[in-house]
Amino acid sequence: MTLNHFTDPIHSTCAATEPVGAHAFQSAGAARVHHVLRRCGGIVATNRDMLLASTNPTLWHPDARREILVNYLGFPFWDVLTFPIMTWREVGEFNEILIDRISPQDANSLGEFSGSSSLKGIGFAHFAAFFSRAYRENDYLLGRIHALDRLIDIVCNSARLDMNGERNSIVALKKRGFMQILDAEEKHLPNSAVLIAALRRCIAGLDASTSGKE
Repeated sequence: MTLNHFTDPIHSTCAATEPVGAHAFQSAGAARVHHVLRRCGGIVATNRDMLLASTNPTLWHPDARREILVNYLGFPFWDVLTFPIMTWREVGEFNEILIDRISPQDANSLGEFSGSSSLKGIGFAHFAAFFSRAYRENDYLLGRIHALDRLIDIVCNSARLDMNGERNSIVALKKRGFMQILDAEEKHLPNSAVLIAALRRCIAGLDASTSGKE
């Protein structure tokens, strides 16, 4: 028994259904899906991906088969109904996805060591670090510093902290994290002694009035 055995009735319905009202189309589609459900027999346990890939119908439990089959085999119906509405009405996405970017362009705590301009590898069409270990060490170390800078900001923002009221605490946390990174990496970066010394001076001079200023 193949997947076509179950999907052919849906495909034939899609082809045969005239462009009548959405309610009538949904009713016709629901009837077809119920027909497919009756033909499928027993289904579903907990791991749905495994079950969908399985050829052993005895693993399926009838309580979950409706949810899986309506969403999986019934997708053409819901797509036909919802996609035109989203396009015509400019509805946009139903579920908003929030993205937090970790980029040197957003890491602004360390003055001259902030932003993309602090990286050595951006030269020579972003290939400069291929030719210099010192450049690679520079960008690796600043990458860790920039990542920590952004992660602390992201966590504080997600926790809805008062970024201005808590600035002293946030700066202190960043300073401690930055120094721990330098302590951990210093022995592994033989070409970065000057950079590390400069970073230590910069970090030591951080305070609430300067951190985060571009």
